[in-house]
Amino acid sequence: MELSEQIETKRLILKGLTTPSFELATRIYELVDSTRDTLRVWLPWVDKTHSPEDEYTHYLTEWCQTHWDKKEGFAYMIIEKETEKCIGCVDIFHVSDKTKSGEIGYWLSSSATGKGYMQEAVLALEKEAFQQGINRIVIRNDTRNLPSAHVAKRCGYILEGVMRQDAWSEYHQDLRDTNIWSKIKADWGRQKE
Repeated sequence: MELSEQIETKRLILKGLTTPSFELATRIYELVDSTRDTLRVWLPWVDKTHSPEDEYTHYLTEWCQTHWDKKEGFAYMIIEKETEKCIGCVDIFHVSDKTKSGEIGYWLSSSATGKGYMQEAVLALEKEAFQQGINRIVIRNDTRNLPSAHVAKRCGYILEGVMRQDAWSEYHQDLRDTNIWSKIKADWGRQKE
């Protein structure tokens, strides 16, 4: 499967993170750092990102470029068209040609929440993935992460169930429950009509 390097919506540009650069790493790091207190509650990688160098090495090079080259994951920077500012990231990973499946993950800066941007980004990415042959997409979130759950629900994902105490949270220092949401291509096809 191959996804487009750029996906556009009415208000957003999803720009594929295919070619690492230190300038790009600095841009993403500054956004993560400005939203660190909010993101770290739900995303364990945030506390492992201490500099633009970490962003460049671990995220852009080891994750984004490697997964894109192997066609196992496709990460995008979310850019607001009006301001041309990066406001977050969205990706599809664990992409399997065999099962025609993948998992969407996302995060948004605090200043961009509450405007429907993430819903718009997720719907655009899933459309691209379904059109390129994916059949099933999963979204996972901590059951207490209500904003993330609202995105999945507003995008039409079905809550399949809750995995009880399946994830350790460094931030909370306890075991957490995880919601498993899914959408299959047939759901998406009906939704379009």
